[in-house]
Amino acid sequence: MRAITLLGRILDGALSVVTVVLLLVMATLVVVAVVMRYIVGAPLVFSYDLSTLLFAWIVFLGLALAERDGAHLAVDLLETALPRVPRLALVLVRQVAVAVLSLGIAWFGWKLLTRAGMVMPTLRISVGWLYAALPVGFALLAAAQLLAVPRLLDRARSL
Repeated sequence: MRAITLLGRILDGALSVVTVVLLLVMATLVVVAVVMRYIVGAPLVFSYDLSTLLFAWIVFLGLALAERDGAHLAVDLLETALPRVPRLALVLVRQVAVAVLSLGIAWFGWKLLTRAGMVMPTLRISVGWLYAALPVGFALLAAAQLLAVPRLLDRARSL
């Protein structure tokens, strides 16, 4: 159990650092692009494509971080109405169901990625770099869901 907890913390830390760095790069890029376009008069032609690419990665990497913080939108009417043991069982089933669904979305995202043949014209890179955010983000969401299961089982055992 400690190894799984440690793995979860390492994953959270790495995701947090990468997401913050991407956000800082994107914000800096947008500010520089505005200055270059409206003050210098020489727009950065690649700024839109690069900011779109960075934004997609921030959003999809943020899926796992939002799950860690319990920040995803949820309707907890049934969960709060149940007694403690059935509530934990429901949460456990939810964790596994969302993990399976996330892995399915990641698989379809991978299929989309493998079909990406276009190139982002201003960056001259494959649009696959944009599409890759989807399977990676949902695979990380599935990992976050599954890494929470041992903690839930520990809680259930202590009842």
